Amino acid sequence: MAEINNAFLDVHILHGVPFSNLNRDNIGTPKSMLFGGATRSRISSQCTKRAARLWLEDNTEMGKALRTRRLPQAVRETLTGGFAFDDGDAVKAVTVLFGMAGIKLKVVNSTDDDSDDAVGTDGELQGDQLTFTTSEAARDIAAVVAKHRDAILADEFKPNKALKDELLGGFHRQNTVIALCGRMLADLPGSNVDGALQVAHAFTTHASSPDLDYFTAVDDEVQDEADETGAGHINVNEFTSGVFYRHATVGLGLLAESFDGSAVATAEAASAFVRAFMLAEPTGKQNTANAHTRPEFIAVTLRAARPVSLASAFEAPVESGKRGGFMAESVARLGEHAAATNAFYGDDDIIGAWYAVASSDLAHLPGLGSQIDNFGSLIGTVEQAVEAAVS
Repeated sequence: MAEINNAFLDVHILHGVPFSNLNRDNIGTPKSMLFGGATRSRISSQCTKRAARLWLEDNTEMGKALRTRRLPQAVRETLTGGFAFDDGDAVKAVTVLFGMAGIKLKVVNSTDDDSDDAVGTDGELQGDQLTFTTSEAARDIAAVVAKHRDAILADEFKPNKALKDELLGGFHRQNTVIALCGRMLADLPGSNVDGALQVAHAFTTHASSPDLDYFTAVDDEVQDEADETGAGHINVNEFTSGVFYRHATVGLGLLAESFDGSAVATAEAASAFVRAFMLAEPTGKQNTANAHTRPEFIAVTLRAARPVSLASAFEAPVESGKRGGFMAESVARLGEHAAATNAFYGDDDIIGAWYAVASSDLAHLPGLGSQIDNFGSLIGTVEQAVEAAVS
């Protein structure tokens, strides 16, 4: 049985996406990359990871996480609304507390542009860095502040270590989502969480470049007038399409640490992520493109030593097959590459490997392990295997 500290769950997905712009750069162009001398369309890892995180929060009971600069304002409002603080005391307490965490505050969105003081204004308190904590953190932090109200509002507040740890406890809160994604606060290293999840940038298995979409928006008030064309706005958007290779890795050792070594909890979290990674999708320009497709192929490998990406399978761009399209050729290429690398390096580090494919024409890929009939059964198989590995 593998040492769980060195066990990894690799997830490989092939996803055909039609005309769309799921992830764009600062000028609105679909993101791209150069690989194997060919331009490929790309979806950033941050985009994919956020989509999976939100899916987990919305579709499981693993808790919600909150990444925001507005945590100081949320604590302020909770103190005034739920713990009978006046605004001046709330602002002072929040300033002291977040200063202890190394987070500087500023006032934004105030109608009084000449004032840096949030007290008594409609200005909002924001931190100079994002905090990533549980959605209940504001209430938890405010409750502790209220408990030690007199001490924290004193003119010379010098907390001992025990009190400081208690006051900063809200910044240390975590749940499954944070265990997967990780967290870092430079001035509060005790709150840092090494994320168990690594996500690669998705890219098309074949050459791909943006298409231009010229469009007009009709002005309904003038379209029937003889001297007007009815075009109230004219512009050009860029879109792309293709078969994307997506890869993610879950470090089971790190994940298990977050659950005090519980095999059941680790397996549930790992399998839930696999489901989220398969089903979640970025939302960029979906109102314009409606490119809501599902991946046709997934392979999962449980490894004992280190994660392994199969991206090199597509270093040479895939060419369309005899019947046209790139999916069948991409699946075949992935299976061939996995078999070749297993033969070259050996497969002693593979604890288990499984794959599922939507089309019967794409079956029989021994390099990727055992074929599972459907996606739901694959999730169940993975959960059982991870639980056994962690036990």
